[in-house]
Amino acid sequence: MTPAYDKPMEELKKVDSPALVHDEEDEETLAAIDEGIRNAKASRTAPAEEVRKRLPKWITASPTLAAHT
Repeated sequence: MTPAYDKPMEELKKVDSPALVHDEEDEETLAAIDEGIRNAKASRTAPAEEVRKRLPKWITASPTLAAHT
């Protein structure tokens, strides 16, 4: 059975010409996304409530956010 987080990518494989990564996605952001996917596949996840508590801190520390302000 395909995990829920893999389903969108599974569907994307069926598309003839998938969307390109936007220029604003820097290598650090893409690496963090890849790390998150690896962590999810290895069952290293946090409950939604814990994520809600941590999210404000993550957002204010985001280098991507700083680049857009």
